[in-house]
Amino acid sequence: MSIMTEIKVIYNELKPVQKKIADYFLDIDFEGLNNSIEEIAGAIGTSVASISRFCKRLGYDSFKRFKITFSRDLHYEPEQILPIFNRDDEPSLSIRKVFSEAVTNLQATEGVVDFTAVSGVAERICRCDMLYFLGLGGSGRIGQLGAIQLSHLRYKAKTLIDPYEMLVCAGHGHKNDVFFCISHSGRQKQVVEAAGLARQNGAYIVALTNYGDSALAKLSDCILLTACHERQVHFAQSNSMVAQLTLVRALYIILASKTDNAGIEEIRGIEKIVNRNLRVK
Repeated sequence: MSIMTEIKVIYNELKPVQKKIADYFLDIDFEGLNNSIEEIAGAIGTSVASISRFCKRLGYDSFKRFKITFSRDLHYEPEQILPIFNRDDEPSLSIRKVFSEAVTNLQATEGVVDFTAVSGVAERICRCDMLYFLGLGGSGRIGQLGAIQLSHLRYKAKTLIDPYEMLVCAGHGHKNDVFFCISHSGRQKQVVEAAGLARQNGAYIVALTNYGDSALAKLSDCILLTACHERQVHFAQSNSMVAQLTLVRALYIILASKTDNAGIEEIRGIEKIVNRNLRVK
């Protein structure tokens, strides 16, 4: 596991000062790591001792050892991303790389999952009047799948993938609504603005994002983190969809387990209709 992933795994458990240090290292590049511990402390606005304690929290007995390991991670990170696009690769190798990347992202996301938060979101959905999934591009597709799955469990769920519709629904949001906002970067302007408006109206905001310190995360009531390693958003976007879908699927399973017998029978009836009309015998 890379240091970036290790930091994301413990991020939610960190104190405010430690989160500032974590944010600095999550955003650092190879050249920035060449700075001394005193220079880094000055840039963050904290003490050398706090950085040393942060390194020990990650299992490194000194900043020097932390720095050596981290520099190795940063040095090799581009090689973990770019070879996927190597034109000289055999198709079989390209396929293995894609699967390997997906597995890595899922394992890293599993490491940062806040199980209490996921269960809490499920409980909130159980009590809500309306559930909205917000997202653009690939994130919007995940929202569409989520809305279909939860509608199948008899929840009132709707996908919002149009910026205008997002603002209209957010403007009419209230305290019994849940806005489930999906954005890998957490900086998608239309999603953030709609989430902010819905929050002003008292709605409960859930952020599904890769960055716990993003604009979307900061205005949310609950954050569900993925842990995709790529720093380039245009590379990570499609890869993050696998982790996003898995978290939405986890919510579906939790909520399905709460469905009463009448609901189960209704679902079975719908499945029979689907089999009869949409599947070849």
